[in-house]
Amino acid sequence: MGSLYNDKMFPPYAASSLYLATVLIGVFGNAWVVCSVARSRRPKNLISRSSPSDRLRAYISVLAVVDLTVLMALFVRSLYLSLPHFMLDTNSCRAMFVLENSVKVTSLTVLSCISIERYITIRKPFCSQVRRQFVNLTPLAAMFFVCCVVSAILLQVTSVNVSTDGLNCVRSYRGRATPRVASYLTAVAYLVDLTAISLNYSQIVRHVRRKFSKRKARVVAHSRARESLVNEPRYMREMTSAIVRVGVFHVVCWLPLSILQFLPDNAIQSELTAHIRMFNNFSDFSLKRWMIFFANWLTYANAAGDWVFYAAMNRELRNLIRFATERRKRSTMSHAASPSTNRSLRNPLAPSTKVLHSISYRSSMGGSMDEAACASFLQASPKSSTVSQETNSPYGVRSKLSLLARQSTDGDVV
Repeated sequence: MGSLYNDKMFPPYAASSLYLATVLIGVFGNAWVVCSVARSRRPKNLISRSSPSDRLRAYISVLAVVDLTVLMALFVRSLYLSLPHFMLDTNSCRAMFVLENSVKVTSLTVLSCISIERYITIRKPFCSQVRRQFVNLTPLAAMFFVCCVVSAILLQVTSVNVSTDGLNCVRSYRGRATPRVASYLTAVAYLVDLTAISLNYSQIVRHVRRKFSKRKARVVAHSRARESLVNEPRYMREMTSAIVRVGVFHVVCWLPLSILQFLPDNAIQSELTAHIRMFNNFSDFSLKRWMIFFANWLTYANAAGDWVFYAAMNRELRNLIRFATERRKRSTMSHAASPSTNRSLRNPLAPSTKVLHSISYRSSMGGSMDEAACASFLQASPKSSTVSQETNSPYGVRSKLSLLARQSTDGDVV
């Protein structure tokens, strides 16, 4: 009896463990991206326009926030799997349905915006003015697209209900044409975003290789060298491989879900988009159930792995984060190790008073005004007064060199 109970409990616990591992990896990475981009943001200038790097960092930060929401939905799903006897109701099923599908399509739309931004930056298909307007309209068009898809998702809410035993969520299109049409529109939206991502990245790779082929032909024509001697640059190989990795990752994670949503089988649609406990409430482990399980999990794996491709492997963003961190450390150390600044703030008129007093004293003793002013400035400046106690500091060496230079030009010691 105990072994039978353990056999029934193992699949839910295994699935919840996989979900929790995905949640932990994704939450750690996306939270790091959000904090790093927020801490390393550059001050905005009203005159200069935002650069492609600034826009890309903005898209990456929005993507990290959306992916965190996707992973929170997965965390709720894993809680239901860890508590197999926890009952569900119609409102919770409908709330989970709207949340999961809305954030998933938003995440995929942000990914398509990033691919469009990269394509425009690298390919430059239009003139600068048209390209600027196109870049500005891209987020507005993306928000309008997401709003339309979310409206189609809300039209499907009436088809989502709780099962008779109260342990799972189901969908039923019986006698309802509007939810079925809305579900196909949602599937088309997934496929449109995925097609945009694939086309943009493939066009980038094609453009880069074509540019290298033209340059290779020019080099061969001018130098009369063999084509085999003209090697592909390292930066081009790295950029091409990075773009191919990103494109393949997104296609693998989103293509199964996009294709399965077009199938007319009501049971597949119900388990793919509405079920909380997979494998028909862990009673049927057929090949079709395994395909549905992995098609659904891959979308969450995409949210957990986006930060690796767009932040951890993004050299420019890493360098910016490292530079901002080092600058912040230097600023903190300089403020902590400058007591002379506090002393000068307490008595800001003291150096000038000492200069005038020393000048008047030396001029009354018969010395020249230039010599008295130079010597008094060296004695009264905060750097020289501090350096007079530290003879090996750079400021002390600089003061001695200036005195020696003046001695060699004027012939007398200041």
